[in-house]
Amino acid sequence: MTAIGDPETCTWLKLAGIGEVHPIKDDRQDVYEVLSSLWSRKDISIILVTPDIAERYHQQITDFMAKNPFPVIMELPTKREDVKDQLTELIRQAVGINLEL
Repeated sequence: MTAIGDPETCTWLKLAGIGEVHPIKDDRQDVYEVLSSLWSRKDISIILVTPDIAERYHQQITDFMAKNPFPVIMELPTKREDVKDQLTELIRQAVGINLEL
C-alpha cells in the first residue's frame, strides 16, 4: 500500500504504518508522473490519494481503473459531507442497503 497527498497527510499516514508515501509539496510537481509510475508496479495493491488529488486527476484515475483491476485507487475519507454521501452511495450500490455513516 502506498499514499499520495499533501506533506501533512503523508506524515500522518507514515506514522500510522503506511510504508511508502509520496508527499506532493506544490503544484509544480507532476502528480500524474507519480501515479503512472505506481500504476506499473506489481508490488502495490492499493494507492491512497487525498481528495484534492482525486478531484484533480479524476478522469485519469477513472480511465485507469476501468482497464485495470489493480492497484485499487482509493480516496482517503474526509469529514466533507459530499465525500461521505459518495461513499454511502457506493456502499448502497455494492451491498444493496443504505448504511448510515
